[in-house]
Amino acid sequence: MKILIISHEYPPIGGGGANACMYLSQEYVRKGHEVTVVSVWYEGLPEMERCSDVNIIRIKARRKHKEHCSFSEMADYLCKSWPVLKHLEKKQHFDICQVFFGIPSGPAGYMLKKKYHLPYIIRFGGGDIPGFQDRFAIIYKVIAPFLKIIWNNAHALIANSAGLKKMAQDFHDIRPIGIIYNGVDTDKFYPLTDKKVILKSECAVQILFVSRLIERKGLQYVIPKLQYIQKKAGKKIRLIIVGDGPYRESLENLVLENKCSEMVHFEGQKDKDELLSYYQHADIFILPSKKEGMPNVVLEAMACGLPIVMTPCEGSEELVTDNGIISSIEDFSDNLIRLCADSSLREEMGKNSLYNVNKNFLWENIAQKYLQVFEKV
Repeated sequence: MKILIISHEYPPIGGGGANACMYLSQEYVRKGHEVTVVSVWYEGLPEMERCSDVNIIRIKARRKHKEHCSFSEMADYLCKSWPVLKHLEKKQHFDICQVFFGIPSGPAGYMLKKKYHLPYIIRFGGGDIPGFQDRFAIIYKVIAPFLKIIWNNAHALIANSAGLKKMAQDFHDIRPIGIIYNGVDTDKFYPLTDKKVILKSECAVQILFVSRLIERKGLQYVIPKLQYIQKKAGKKIRLIIVGDGPYRESLENLVLENKCSEMVHFEGQKDKDELLSYYQHADIFILPSKKEGMPNVVLEAMACGLPIVMTPCEGSEELVTDNGIISSIEDFSDNLIRLCADSSLREEMGKNSLYNVNKNFLWENIAQKYLQVFEKV
């Protein structure tokens, strides 16, 4: 098949959705298909390149930050990508179009179908579903009627978790929505083989958090409890925070107010290649988030053999079974105490994380499920 993918984010631009786009594109190619991705340009990147046999075209639209963008920047990408997409379809005659994020890429998929009869499927990422991001509340109301038209005309709608599917159905429950999970690259994320030896020399249980620092991620509920957790667990603990964002200053002030500066380490934003060491040297991974799609950071932590403590947000029921604890914010500190105090339980859950990743979350298998959808279309 000749597959066209429209995504306003593709590594090194964007977050979890961008990574999913890249890995799926590469797997489609490995399975013998031809893939073209139309994404956004960022300073220092080529406008066109062939990477891992994936054809990547980057549109020169407004984009100030690698990790996130505004609605106006999304709209600029959509407008400037349309002439390129028309030219590509006239020249190559694709078999299928995969739209990453109904916002902003959905309208492009819709217009390609209307003008050239190119079938498209939408892969939801979270923020493209009304109600997911508070900052877009007004915009969601304005575009809701148009979004329903785009969904209605898609040949398939795919969510990456049951929670995200329900959120989509709450907005527009008129079309069936499938579920295909995210995956993880086990060649890039894997456990440290001699971790036990290293941990014997460590005086603190390392709790790791990796994500953009925004209020929705929930760290403000964990930091005030750190002194209590350390006292009850009977062991020194250390919270390693990897990431950056607009909420960082508030979190740093919270650390000072709760006199836990020695326990909390802000590491800043790190590239994907730098993350491995943080996962490998951690003992527990936490994600006290209010909303997610299916968090890639949890999958990466699982692939590195970590037990997980996360809130019952979207993706939690698929990711956390016997390999961690799904906890309410109210019980989060008590569950952390339990894991901090019991190294045997941490080791057992970490092994289960590895098993679950290899059974359910390899990109090769995830890509095959998408290809089956394409074949039906």
